[in-house]
Amino acid sequence: MTGSPSEGWKNFADGDEAEDVPLWQVLAHIRSDDLDEGLSANAAIIGQVRPPIARYYNVAFVVSFAFGFLSVLSMIGLLISAAYPGATSSFYYLTLIMLAATVAPHLLRQAYQYGLSIPEAPLELPHGPDRLFDEVLRYLQRVDGPQAFYRSRFRKKRIPLKRRQFFGRLRYFLFSEHSKDRGMVMRFPTAMSLPADLYLHRDDVERMLTMSKPKRKGGPGRNTKYRYDEAIISLIGDPRLNALDLNDRAAAILNIKNWLSEWFEANADESGDVPRRDQLTRYAEKIFTHLRGCYLH
Repeated sequence: MTGSPSEGWKNFADGDEAEDVPLWQVLAHIRSDDLDEGLSANAAIIGQVRPPIARYYNVAFVVSFAFGFLSVLSMIGLLISAAYPGATSSFYYLTLIMLAATVAPHLLRQAYQYGLSIPEAPLELPHGPDRLFDEVLRYLQRVDGPQAFYRSRFRKKRIPLKRRQFFGRLRYFLFSEHSKDRGMVMRFPTAMSLPADLYLHRDDVERMLTMSKPKRKGGPGRNTKYRYDEAIISLIGDPRLNALDLNDRAAAILNIKNWLSEWFEANADESGDVPRRDQLTRYAEKIFTHLRGCYLH
């Protein structure tokens, strides 16, 4: 990060609501000083894991809607059958079955995201991890961490969000810029969909921006030196490079950044200091350009 937290905050200021910062903007700004670049990187990561989850969500919605409609027809039949005692019991049980089938997709989706009981620790992700997503989530999962909140739909009051909301399997979707993605994550512990936005207070954001600045070591004024050359050399001969789709530049660069990040995580020194993902972008772009040049020739 560059500049002081107060300078970085200017990118978030928005009239009377400058005290409330959308969660997706926070992550994007921590990832990169260029907000658009940060949003694009976050969207690419979420986009890789969205398709199967979105398909399941859409199927569950259709099933629930269909059985809900049938349950209404069954209730009408139940009222009409009141005049025919022999048919009443059949419509009664049919209505119960339809109502259960209407609710079942929501309960299954909730159980998949948060388990069958209150989660005491973050659940296993159904997709590959991202270091920066997890780093920001660790702040939000702590008892003494920043207090996320949403605004109530009618009174516009700030409603604090339980930290266990960030324990679910689909917790990455809470950082999506799109409300439809956030809507696929249920508010814990109810089955109500999330409001349009989650927020952090400006003071919490400033502290997170300060904590996310790269660490220094080796004396004042000396920047941490990362072993970029070794990380790049480690990819030479990696079979994953041959499988890259060089026609999709954004996805290819994202994958290369993921592999570089994995190498730094696995080979971190005692300080545990590793480069931020935005610091890997230009190296990933150089690798892509080299691969693309070899492919064309």
